[in-house]
Formats: sequence, C-alpha cells, structure tokens
Amino acid sequence: MAARIIDGKAIAETVREEIRAEVERLAATGVKPGVATILVGDDGGARFYRGQIEKNTATVGLAYFNHELPADTSEDAVLELVAKLNADPAVHGILALMPMAAHIDQNRVFNALAPEKDLDCVNPANIGHVLLGDQLFAPATPSACIEILDREGVELQGLDVTIVNHSNIVGKPVALLCLNRNASVHVVHVFSKDVPAACREADVLISAAPVKGLIKADMVKPGAVVVDVTTIRDAEGKQIGSLEFEAVCEVAGSVTPVPGGVGPVTNVILLKNALAACKAQVGAA
Repeated sequence: MAARIIDGKAIAETVREEIRAEVERLAATGVKPGVATILVGDDGGARFYRGQIEKNTATVGLAYFNHELPADTSEDAVLELVAKLNADPAVHGILALMPMAAHIDQNRVFNALAPEKDLDCVNPANIGHVLLGDQLFAPATPSACIEILDREGVELQGLDVTIVNHSNIVGKPVALLCLNRNASVHVVHVFSKDVPAACREADVLISAAPVKGLIKADMVKPGAVVVDVTTIRDAEGKQIGSLEFEAVCEVAGSVTPVPGGVGPVTNVILLKNALAACKAQVGAA
C-alpha cells in the first residue's frame, strides 16, 4: 500500500481564502480584526515567530500591532502592556511570545491575558473550555491536526486515536479535542510501557515526539491516518519529522509530510482564532 500524502499547504491555502473572505465581509461593516504581539528581549526564535505572524496577518487583511520591549523590562511593565491591550477595542487577539527574560513569570503573563483575546490558549481558562468542549477556539497546533482530519473527511467518532506526546501544548489538548469528537483516545509518552502496541491500535496516529525515526512501519495499523506534528533538524539541517517516512507510507492509508503538513495549517489556525475572537468580541455572526 502506498499512502496518500496529505498536502498541508493546500489545506492551509483553502483555510486562508475562507478567512480572507470573512475578513472582507467584516470590513464592509466597519470591523477589522487586529492581532498584537508582545516580544520582550531578542530571542531569535521568538523574533522569527513574530515576523511570521506579521507576514501571515497581512495575507488575510488583519491589522497587526507589534510591541517590542527591552530584555530588562520589568514584569510589572509587561503586565501593564497586557492590560492595555486587553482594553484596546482595536486588538482582538494577543500573542505573548516566549521565551521572555528569566525575571518574568510567564504564568503571570499568561494568566493576565484576557481569555477572549488569548490566541495561543495559554490562559488556563481557555484550556478549561477545551476540556468542557465549549471553547471559542483551541491551541493552534492541536487545532491544525483536527482541521486536517476534517478536511480529509475523517470522522473521529468511534475511532481509536493514539497520541504520542503528553505535553501541555500538543498532546493533552489534541487528546481533549479528539475525546470531544467521541473518539477513544490513548495517550502515550516516554514513560509508557508499550508505545508500539498502542500505536498499532490506532485508526488515527498523531505523533508529536521530537525523536527522529521514532514511528516505524511495524508500529502503524494498515490503512491508518498518520499525522506527524514533529519538526526537528537532522545533521544536515534539514527539517524532518518523527516517522520513518518511506516505510510508514507503505503501511498507512494517508500521512502528513514534514515539512508541508501540519506546520502550514498551524499558521493559518492562528488567523482563524483571531477571526473567531474578533467576531465574538464585536457580536458578529
């Protein structure tokens, strides 16, 4: 069996076009969704992410507000900025970029974000809503996994889903999203007794373990959908995932590649979250 390679870029472009159309519809009513980022210091990864957000918001017509603060900015000053953005009606979504300097308690910053503007869902209130299944939006990468499955026509109800990861940003929230679709969910991680056995049970296998070649062909149920969330660099600097890709493709029914799979969809989910946040705040349908 040769698995079908899921085109994350194509899915992302479809979602992007849908968002752009909604933004244009809102503009006709005098509403423009706005996203603000907070960058404290000069961490390279955080700065790159900020640039990607600025670029992506422009592609769909969102307003973008950039706030960059020196590394020695006090925690109180950061919290004051958060409070200002929470109260700003032009800002519908806020992203506090991490890492910040060691003297800033990231949990205090996360807790200070207005839940309805917290696009990364780092405020515990938003994770609570994901648990209850009544969320306005969910964390971007887990939501990207669900978006891909939806676009592929995968109905999760009644399926066995195995998630290889139990982090707060991917494994736990994607498990909740699958449970809320009435899937049977098995979460495994580095301390689990038999990861391969759990993987072989899965109709849908979601791997977010940062380990090259972790998922082998004999760990995949024939015909399964395999979603690889992992992004790591090999010795040559090439972006790769956690699958023995070619071998897995001989067993699986469909597979997301790295790059070109979950990553592009994650980028547009942040925009989708911003749109949902804006519509909720202005009372738009």
